[in-house]
Amino acid sequence: MGTQGAFSSRMRHDVGVIPRCWDVGRSVALAAVAAIVVSACGQARVASPPAPQFTSGQRAEPTLVEDRSSSDGGFEPILAEDVETDSIDADVVVDVDQMLLLDDAGNASPNRSGWQSFDAALEQRLIPADVSASVAVMIDGEVVHSAAFGERVAGSDDPAETTDRFRIASISKTITAIVALQLVEEGTLTLDDPVGQTLIDHLGLRSSDPDVANITLRDLLSHTAGFPKYQNLFFSNGATSCVDAATQGLQRSVSTGNGFRYSNMSYCVLGILIEAVTGKTYERVVYENLLTPLGISGMRMSSTYDLGPDEVSHHPTPGRNFMETLGAAGAWNATPTDLVTIIDSIDPSTPGWKALSPEFAAAMRYRVPDGRPPVGYGLGLINYAEGFGHTGTIQNTHAMVLVQPDGVTWAITVSGEYPSETSQLRSILRSALAAGFGDR
Repeated sequence: MGTQGAFSSRMRHDVGVIPRCWDVGRSVALAAVAAIVVSACGQARVASPPAPQFTSGQRAEPTLVEDRSSSDGGFEPILAEDVETDSIDADVVVDVDQMLLLDDAGNASPNRSGWQSFDAALEQRLIPADVSASVAVMIDGEVVHSAAFGERVAGSDDPAETTDRFRIASISKTITAIVALQLVEEGTLTLDDPVGQTLIDHLGLRSSDPDVANITLRDLLSHTAGFPKYQNLFFSNGATSCVDAATQGLQRSVSTGNGFRYSNMSYCVLGILIEAVTGKTYERVVYENLLTPLGISGMRMSSTYDLGPDEVSHHPTPGRNFMETLGAAGAWNATPTDLVTIIDSIDPSTPGWKALSPEFAAAMRYRVPDGRPPVGYGLGLINYAEGFGHTGTIQNTHAMVLVQPDGVTWAITVSGEYPSETSQLRSILRSALAAGFGDR
């Protein structure tokens, strides 16, 4: 598996230490080769990661008491007030057909020279500007390439692996939205009935603003509930946990009817709502309804200074407290392969198990069901000029996942400060694809 490269000593290669995992092929050939790849690669460091030891900080605790032994389990987000649907340079043309090569028998294999060029271009752009980065590319529902660059922990000389997990920040919101809409499909929740009183009762609060009780699930999913941004609450020690942040937010005034205002409060509150209506912890519901059916294990939510097995360090500065407060809005850790697998579960154009029906998957792209083409933020997804996905940004963390209309889905995760605007990852990734598979 893998291809020996000569790009950089900081990138993990096939040098007899730990093989790089390549999922290749298409149709029947894809499935057969993928089975071999998965069986041979597995976890890079441990076959079954032990329960993480929290080094410091308070974990984002659920509102429900549960036996966790059986569970699977100055810096602010850079996101404009209104999500921009950035465009791609029209001169950058990528030939998707060159990413996989077919032999005379119709068997698919990765275009290794093309992916080598892709990796070289991506690494040159990201390392050493960042400590580490990782990428996964999927075509028509099958992962065809993954790579990791840099060091797992800064200064450690321990190379990052494709099985290492990064903080994904606000991409957590897409995960939360999928699970919430599953509860709508099964009849536990509705999109447009008030849920504010359920939250108030669950947390035992008294709210002075009657508009809080009238908040709907659609309001929370689309960032139209009227919550302020609450940057200090989430990122400047204004709260100790997501529950503490929600308690404060639900007891303050909301400005309903003012349209879209991106606020982590909406999704922190949404994770608590999921607990309130299911009687289970938010993480358990995510595992039972989404991750386990997709065959994903090892993903978890963490505290600010927590570094678990097979996770890269994002070296937060002392005195921070943001992972605990974000909760369902931004505390998950995942690999790029995890991310493309999750977002593929809401792409009705590809085969495999789907988390939502085509109707509800489509609903995630729309803020309101009026039939207009999706633009900007929908219900847990960001719509771009081409495709849909989500970005994630917290301290020393940049992540992005995108489903393109050409059948290519990709995810990239970064530990470091570059690029300053996470949405720029889209152009960086596109340029790397052009380096490997440009239409010449």
